[in-house]
Amino acid sequence: MVVRIGAGITISLEDIIKVSRNYEEVRVSDEALSAMERSRKTLEELIHGNVKIYGVNTGLGDLYNVTVNPEDVAKYSLEMLIDHSTGVGDYAPDDWARATMLIRAHQLSMGYSGIRAVVAERLIDFLNMKITPLIPRYGSVGASGDLAPLAHIALTLLGKGFVKYQGKVMPSAEVLKLAGLDELRLSYKEALSLINGTSYSAAIASLGIWDAYKLLRAAVAVMALMLEASRAGTAPLSVEANSVKRHWGELEVARVLSGLVSDSGNVNTSGRVQDPYSIRCIPQVLGSILDALSWALRNVLNEANSVSDNPIIIGNSVYSTCHFHGQYIALSTDLLNTSLAVLGNLIERQVTQLLRREINGVSNYLASGPWRVGLMLTQYTAAALSAKLRELATPSTVQNIPTSGFQEDVNSMSANSAMKLHDINALIAQLIAILAYDTYVVINANNACTGCGRATTRIYGVINKYVTGTQSHSEAIARLVNAIDELSGIADLRINPS
Repeated sequence: MVVRIGAGITISLEDIIKVSRNYEEVRVSDEALSAMERSRKTLEELIHGNVKIYGVNTGLGDLYNVTVNPEDVAKYSLEMLIDHSTGVGDYAPDDWARATMLIRAHQLSMGYSGIRAVVAERLIDFLNMKITPLIPRYGSVGASGDLAPLAHIALTLLGKGFVKYQGKVMPSAEVLKLAGLDELRLSYKEALSLINGTSYSAAIASLGIWDAYKLLRAAVAVMALMLEASRAGTAPLSVEANSVKRHWGELEVARVLSGLVSDSGNVNTSGRVQDPYSIRCIPQVLGSILDALSWALRNVLNEANSVSDNPIIIGNSVYSTCHFHGQYIALSTDLLNTSLAVLGNLIERQVTQLLRREINGVSNYLASGPWRVGLMLTQYTAAALSAKLRELATPSTVQNIPTSGFQEDVNSMSANSAMKLHDINALIAQLIAILAYDTYVVINANNACTGCGRATTRIYGVINKYVTGTQSHSEAIARLVNAIDELSGIADLRINPS
């Protein structure tokens, strides 16, 4: 399959996944090529008319008042990119780099940046030839564009820096020769356009949201089996009970969860008048998280499909803008990070409840004697993970540190926020695995899913497949992390389309 980008096209989250992780081919639309040609022609006319244009015939950042020759700007493009390539830390994963190149090529090919089409096409060449730039993770403040990370990508187009190619880390210049590509030579405005966007933040956020959605579906599936294990009452989880609230996510969770246990013989048998909040309030808690994820996804996809550059060309005019600012991404991922910390807290509480005799119907901690603690330590680990989630949930958007003197005085820190989303997702996966394992042990202590419904029997079967043959709690939990994909496919949880 081919993913098309450019003017008049909206890329989806699925498109980003196809290109970044599945290595599907990318093509720029004919309309995009024409749009880039028009904006380039307009930029040239404006320059010849002595119109002052930031970064084209002026200095950069706090030096915006310094007048320069456009040809000198082009001449020193390499030096400019080297100055900006100050990233540090481990290299970003390959899918982050590929998603960044896709989004940057898409944003540039909308035809508002005044660049030649060859610049966007070279990014596409890298994607299609599976050439992946090495990008140090840290350095972006989420405004003025993701300058440092994008500069590292831009340099590889010019034959500088290092890339991954055919499973090896190699100098970019060497790979360009192997691939039959010339080292790109930039004209004025093009170095600036390559780095002056939110593409890195948007890419990391997009991939994190995809993974978070998968985790949320897996959590719902495991919680359905937890309802079986705890013999919970289902009235608070019903569509009827939740339809009187005006929250889309709450009703969606109620729909999925009640459907998964609709034919269960184990639920509603505990004799408890009301279950603890971590069981009874699942639609409210998970529903709000689902709505937060839906809002974050809309914002991030809007950003990925928006013009992200400065200055930009509209018609026959040039506009200085703030379209390189990552505030929409930062607020979205900050909210999602906080929401997922709430999910982690919910799971930890469910683990704790499952270890109570009043809830599991067997014994406290599933312990077999005074010298055995059963599953007690699974809650300790869940508590440690939940505490770590609270640390990571501290918002990045409030950590503003100005840059470039008094000019760039409000920065979003969107890249930091988006990167934390991936760390949070990794912890959530571990917590889901712990809940799945504890639920499985409780179920087995109560006649191995006898009386379970069709859907929960399927969920039990997935967990059983991964746990069978393990020799310890930690081995079982580690293997269950790998069950997330299968479990997520069982819960038909939809994202709010509005």
